[in-house]
Amino acid sequence: MAEAGSTAGAARVLNLSQPSVSIAVKALEEILGQPLFQRQPAKGLVLTPFGQRKLGEARGLVARLAAFEAAPGGGEPAGHVAFGYFTTLGPQYVPGILKRMARDYPRVTVQPVEADLNEMNQHLAAGRIELALSYDVEMGARIATETVAELKPYALLPAGHRLAKAKSVSVAALASEPFILVDLPLSRDFLLSVFRAEGIEPRIAHRTRSLEMVLGLVANGHGISVLVTRPASDLAYDGKKIARVALKDTRVRQRVVLARPEVAPLTAPAQALAACIRAELAAARSS
Repeated sequence: MAEAGSTAGAARVLNLSQPSVSIAVKALEEILGQPLFQRQPAKGLVLTPFGQRKLGEARGLVARLAAFEAAPGGGEPAGHVAFGYFTTLGPQYVPGILKRMARDYPRVTVQPVEADLNEMNQHLAAGRIELALSYDVEMGARIATETVAELKPYALLPAGHRLAKAKSVSVAALASEPFILVDLPLSRDFLLSVFRAEGIEPRIAHRTRSLEMVLGLVANGHGISVLVTRPASDLAYDGKKIARVALKDTRVRQRVVLARPEVAPLTAPAQALAACIRAELAAARSS
């Protein structure tokens, strides 16, 4: 139920009736002597602090059982891990992370969950995911983080823009340009902070939730943007070119973090996933 977010969702996953799941949870709460979940308006069932601790213990037990039942050899992590990732970080890193996991830890099943920053923080707080790759933006007090990269924002310009071939550009020089904003919760505030840190408000011309649409709008001359995520290609979907130019005066940085609920230590499968994430991001920095 913690990962599914509701009794109905858990029932579908377990192929049971919803009343059966509710009865089982109630019986478990009676055995443990404390409630595991509380119902919150618009959020459904949310783990109590006690429930979060017990979820961590349960995940550990399941992981140890999976390792015990695995083929002879022992010691190799086995089991399941719910892995959350921020939507714009996913395309750059997650496919490689999953490939590395399948190669190095074939007995671990990874369940990827894509989310925006606000949703990610909610998933972590509710215990629906065990480990997340995210930006360090408004993480809750009970979320533990480990920095795995620190990124500097850059300017995204049409290839034919007058500043496209500059080695660097000031934030002030971009202020008069039509600005295309990645309009995702929390992301928008961070990107706007690049300008606001210099006492400037950008002239927003377009808003979109899609990084690909940002690239397309910029490539076709509808404006400029500021991003942190770095697509590998300098082409938009329609084949038109973009230019990435360093910002020479910004003090803003964005930390990429591994995040987890503080009350629950990582299971062996989650530790294996964390190791693969660190390795994948280190390889990306060195390439």
